[in-house]
Amino acid sequence: MARPLTKRNEEGELYVRPSVVEAEIDGAMLDDLPTLRRRLLVVDKAASDFLRSETLVHLIRHAVLTGNAERRDVVLPVLLGRCEAILKGKVSYRLPNAETLREYVLSEFSELLAADGTKEQLDELDFYECRFNLAFCALRIDVVRRELAEVNGGAAIPDENGSDEPQAYEDAVAVLSTSLANSETQQSPVYLEELLAAIDALPPDERKAVVLVHVMGYDEESEDPDKVTAATLCNCTGRTIRNRLSRAAAKLSRFKEDA
Repeated sequence: MARPLTKRNEEGELYVRPSVVEAEIDGAMLDDLPTLRRRLLVVDKAASDFLRSETLVHLIRHAVLTGNAERRDVVLPVLLGRCEAILKGKVSYRLPNAETLREYVLSEFSELLAADGTKEQLDELDFYECRFNLAFCALRIDVVRRELAEVNGGAAIPDENGSDEPQAYEDAVAVLSTSLANSETQQSPVYLEELLAAIDALPPDERKAVVLVHVMGYDEESEDPDKVTAATLCNCTGRTIRNRLSRAAAKLSRFKEDA
């Protein structure tokens, strides 16, 4: 049986794995090593033997906890391989030092795995067992954001109208959803998907304002003419940014009412 999660959200509620992940973990924990090796080769997500990344995280954590290095070393390369594939598709070549950024993200994730269960990282990986893609997305955006913040004092979001647009907005909207990772949204994936779709469907100027201010943390404006803000990145006034945020909030208000 899967070890219970201990991490709590901002409301003090325990994180909860989706039932399908819980069941898959319970089954995989009973697999002998040859069976596990065979299942790890399955890449068709619709196949009954396919193992989700959430399950792989649990298997690695359990192997480390029980001192089963052989089982850990069988699962770990597969999970890291999936992470590398995600990073190749999500961290655009248009970003400065894209290859280095990918290495940074993979390194930080590996460090999380290595430090799991320690006083510093007691339950940091719990969310990865619930929503791996969202958790890994948040990690890579954090790394990319830190790196870009060091370039010329700030980072401009790539032009969304470009034919080669990287995944900046998809990533940013996804990381925004981590703040919604409470028990209700975990039990109601339709609610979360509808909210993310609504954010993504905002007019480009409103969506960009939301991403810059509420995801990337830029100030709306500043009296310092040299400071990079949402207004400077959008080449408009702070008042315009606030108007865009207000319009976006009005369109998203029904989700607060329905929550």
